[in-house]
Parts: sequence; C-alpha cells; structure tokens
Amino acid sequence: MKKFIIREWNSAGNYFFKNLKQTYDIYLSIFVVLVIVNVMLFQNNPQMTEAYYKELVTLFQGKDILDNTGLSLWFWIFINNLWAGGLTIAAGFIPFLFLPNFSLLSNATIVGLIGAVYQINGVGWIPFLAGILPHGVIEIPALVLSVTLGAHICYVLVKTIIKKNFKGELKQAIFASLRIFFLWIIPLFIIAAFIETFMTPIIFKAFS
Repeated sequence: MKKFIIREWNSAGNYFFKNLKQTYDIYLSIFVVLVIVNVMLFQNNPQMTEAYYKELVTLFQGKDILDNTGLSLWFWIFINNLWAGGLTIAAGFIPFLFLPNFSLLSNATIVGLIGAVYQINGVGWIPFLAGILPHGVIEIPALVLSVTLGAHICYVLVKTIIKKNFKGELKQAIFASLRIFFLWIIPLFIIAAFIETFMTPIIFKAFS
C-alpha cells in the first residue's frame, strides 16, 4: 500500500510539473489580482457592498453554518470545500466553456467583498489578513489547483474533439487529475478546515 501511494504521488507530481504548474501559477496570480480589484471596487461602492454582504450572510445562515462548532464545523467546512473543488473539476468535462474559471472568479469576489467590508467598517487590514491567511494559505492553493485541473481537462477535451490531441492524452489527464485530487487536494482541504475551525478564530481574536 505504501509503495502504491508513493508511486501514485510521484506520478501526480511528474504530471503536475510537466503539464500544470505554469497554468497553476497563472491562475494563482490572477486570483490575487482579482481579490485586490474586487476589494477596490467594493470599497468604492459601499451601498452595493452592504447589499452583497447581506446576501452572503443570509446564504450562510440558510445553511446553518453559524450553528456549528468544533468537529461539526470542521466537517462542514471540509465537505463544502471538497464539494466545491470536485464540482469545479467536473465542470471541466463540459467542453469549450472553461466553466472552472467562474469558480476562480466567484471565490476571488467573495474574498474581495469581505476585505472591502472590513475596510469600510474601519476594522483594518491586519484583522482581515489574520482571519484569512492562516487557513487561506492552504485552502486557496487547493481551490486554485481544482480550477487548474478543471481547466486542463476542458482544454484536453477540446483538443480531443477537434482532433488535435495525442493518443491517450484525455485519459492521462483524467487519471492524473484524480491522483492530484485524492492525494493533494483532499488532504489540503482537511488541514485547511482544521486550521479554520480551531486556529484561525484564536489568531483573528489576537489581532482584532
């Protein structure tokens, strides 16, 4: 079992550095830029920001997130991220549309919205970063990796449809994506959810 995991891990790593790393780096950079742009846009429109933030809070309240604590909150965060990541990758199987890009945009918009709310209400950057970075440095790369996999599958699928692919390319992309999802993304989401549940609140309180 150990040899199998090591072999699959190495295979995932080889595929990532050969086919995905450049795309991943681009998407991660785009995400950071989108967050900054969204913060500035929302800061310049306080009324719109308040309206969107109320909708976001209502959405969370509707899912009873605020009622969860401890392990139940950790599990909810993990499952939510797992679902979002899996759905983002699955969206790549719809050719030509590159739907995973919308996941990148929506997540950057949410982070930017929250950042703008903090600034509008005079809370400041330090508490905002304290509430985002502890788990975000793990969760965000995992989400961006999901987007990268979904976009890559979509790209290879389009190549297959227009007969520009090499033999077995789509199959290779799918199996590599599964390896990366199970060996990289899921563990990252587990760790990120743990930090967000048990450590981020303490760090946030210390800097608030």
